Amino acid sequence: SVIRQLPVFPLPDVVFFPQTVLPLHVFETRYRAMVKDALAADRTIAVALLQPGWEKQYAGNPACFEVATAGTIEDLETTKDGRYYFKLAGTVRVRLGEVLRDAPYRLLRAEDIPEDPVDESDPSIRSRKLDLLATQVCLVRELTGNDAPSLVLDERLAFAAAVNGACASLPAEAAIRQALLELDDLKERHRRATKILDE
Repeated sequence: SVIRQLPVFPLPDVVFFPQTVLPLHVFETRYRAMVKDALAADRTIAVALLQPGWEKQYAGNPACFEVATAGTIEDLETTKDGRYYFKLAGTVRVRLGEVLRDAPYRLLRAEDIPEDPVDESDPSIRSRKLDLLATQVCLVRELTGNDAPSLVLDERLAFAAAVNGACASLPAEAAIRQALLELDDLKERHRRATKILDE
């Protein structure tokens, strides 16, 4: 597996998954430096969930969970005062290791954790995917009273993208979404996410 150095953007309540897109607004000085450095390199940063109790030491380097997701910066906009708006496109789960540097932002050694491949042509995979997408559309309709144009029942969507998209947007606390991210088996991740959606 690939081992590399990754800048880490720790966030409360956000669990970032591969094959999903996370809109970000970066305004803190240390993270603006991180984005600038990433743009000069391979445009990759990892987003990690902060562990409970982070509030007390937010200005320092509070602990985050070691399984995170690396993503690529896309659709970048820079404001006149130097803030960044962009979308981070999730590429791969990573296990964060040794801290190589912790100022101005954290740079960690990270090992890629690729997803297990899934046979997209398997009829059971296809039906599970469509059930999951349909459940999500129903849920959004219940919560918001309207159809979510972003959640289209698109059969071309890969199984991993459907499962991870559902996990990322689950109306559940961050720790539950983090536990889903840490599951190596995509089918098991699907099973648990479906169970939470059904509840």
